[in-house]
Amino acid sequence: MNSVLFSQDDIAVVDAATLQSLRALAAAAPLRRSRLCLHRTSDDLIQEMVIAFAQDSYVRVHRHRHKSESFHVLEGVLQVVFFNDEGVETRRIRLGDSASGLPSLYRLSCDAWHTVLVETESVIIHETTNGPFVPGEAEFAAWSPDGSQPAEVFAFLNRLRSTAATEVLSNDREDQRQTTVSEPPALPANARPVSSIRSDFLDQSPQSPRLQTPRHEPTLTALICNYNHGRFVARAIEAMLAQSRPADEFIIVDDGSTDDSVEIIRSWVKRYPQIQFLQNERNLGFHASFQRAITTATSDFLYSGAADDQVLPGFFAGVMELAAKYPQTGVISGQFISVNPSGERLSTHGLSKIQTALFLDPGRYLQDVLNVEPATHSLSAATVFRRQPLIDVGGCRVELGSWGDTFSIQALGLLHGMCYWPHPAMQWTILPGSLSQTTRSDPQKAMQIAQRGAALMRSEPFRSLFPEDYITRWTRGFRQAISHEQLHAAIAGHQALQQCCDDVARNAPPAFRLLLKMLAFSIKALYFVTFRVLRRVVTSQIAQAGATQTETAEKT
Repeated sequence: MNSVLFSQDDIAVVDAATLQSLRALAAAAPLRRSRLCLHRTSDDLIQEMVIAFAQDSYVRVHRHRHKSESFHVLEGVLQVVFFNDEGVETRRIRLGDSASGLPSLYRLSCDAWHTVLVETESVIIHETTNGPFVPGEAEFAAWSPDGSQPAEVFAFLNRLRSTAATEVLSNDREDQRQTTVSEPPALPANARPVSSIRSDFLDQSPQSPRLQTPRHEPTLTALICNYNHGRFVARAIEAMLAQSRPADEFIIVDDGSTDDSVEIIRSWVKRYPQIQFLQNERNLGFHASFQRAITTATSDFLYSGAADDQVLPGFFAGVMELAAKYPQTGVISGQFISVNPSGERLSTHGLSKIQTALFLDPGRYLQDVLNVEPATHSLSAATVFRRQPLIDVGGCRVELGSWGDTFSIQALGLLHGMCYWPHPAMQWTILPGSLSQTTRSDPQKAMQIAQRGAALMRSEPFRSLFPEDYITRWTRGFRQAISHEQLHAAIAGHQALQQCCDDVARNAPPAFRLLLKMLAFSIKALYFVTFRVLRRVVTSQIAQAGATQTETAEKT
């Protein structure tokens, strides 16, 4: 797809249809931006372009020697961020269209390092610079990501979004006449972080007037990855198709099934040709199938349901309403109901402290979700991802096994925020032999995931997202949960004995009731001490075994 267009008209006119086309091209382009060149050739002495940026577009930090440039914002809000030679931020200017109440035009007349940071879902600018255009003439900052590693890009953009700065173009006329970027302005006493400014704008606060730009209705891809689930897959497909708000795309990937899954899926494809059916020639595993699907999909958001699970009525309508209201969100999670293979309800899972539908910005997501829920807590079965950011963080990471999608949820929540839909979204079938249950029953494999997860959080692309104190708490909690799982039988036995003592004491004669209560208390105290010792021993043994396996694998 060509995202760079040239106008051949003697009198070039840019209308609403032109802007809509540029917006659509930017959303589909690999670099997430498109441009219409109003000049005829690259040799023209004046180069004029209408450029559309998607929100997650990345423009590498660069500078132009012996050139000037000016931006006139036609739609949306962006920031122009300036740096010195060492990569230290010196200034940022916040620009918006005429409805935003912000300055809409700036001109740069020196060779300062700069980039743009898109705030709204899309931004369209009119840029003018002097020609001719010479490929390779722009100088890129060596300390900025080159764009080849998505994780490095999103970490860099996240640092920019979280850096303390201010709107340097204020209503003060003297400030508005300022054009040099060599001297950063003094930081006002009431300066706020960029994240705060951005949150105010997106929440349409009184201080940030509402933009009168056309509302983009977000699109959704529904995905099913299947492997030998012929018993359940028809139910999963039917539930997807029965949603009151249908998915814009429906993709099914079969991972080399050897049962009757393929025949069942094909029967549905014949009746519903909008289903895209992808087949792996052999079994490649869930992660490879998932990666194939998300790179095939074209929608803004994506939901991946297992072939043995079932989405519940109203799920897509509810979450996509939130997606339209908060398009900046990284993920949208609902509640889910766990059932056994016979369909008997076991429990309901959601967020323990939140009961209403809302958007949590990255700071509140850390405070009210990650710092509150247990280390092994996950709503991945009932989560819709914003697709491009999911790809940028590496999709569902194979090295983390069954925890790969949960890691992506946490990274996207800390980068873009999370929406919560406080209703049952799907029914999750707990099957022996599934990826999650296999990991749960293998303590050494689970401990390896804990070690790899902590290492990934501390790695360069992600360390700016995950606070060290959270990583420490998460690792400790994950290990305790693993050892707790291995001591499940002892816990169940203690609970049964405790219940027996309570029942006997309740029905015993008064003379024996006190004695039985004392016995029950002694059992509880003995169990408490014994369990703590056992848990430490089991945790230590599992950790040592996991570390040994990891070291052996790395050497191999």
